[in-house]
Amino acid sequence: ILYNKKSINRQDINNLSLQKNDCNEIIIIKNNLITDTSIANIAIYYNNQWLCTKEPLLEGTTMKRLINNGILKEEDITINMLKQSSKIALMNAMIDFDIITNFKLKDSNDK
Repeated sequence: ILYNKKSINRQDINNLSLQKNDCNEIIIIKNNLITDTSIANIAIYYNNQWLCTKEPLLEGTTMKRLINNGILKEEDITINMLKQSSKIALMNAMIDFDIITNFKLKDSNDK
């Protein structure tokens, strides 16, 4: 998936979203690393710090502001790190930094 510039062509992301079944959102994984969700950048709370991916599909302005303010640290986020995180946050220009503490991850192979 390439989505480095926000555009109206979201077909690849929309195709992934169709796979979410009864889940609220999808998390996109590229080269075995967490990138984004279908609607926002994602951060995880891991080892007492907020981490966001070094390689998002789309470098959002909210994410960049939080990095510049020292709230987020850029790091490669693995699936294992995601599974071990105690909180996740979604961010974009519309939702700012929405922390989610009660979440359940499902593998795409889960029914």
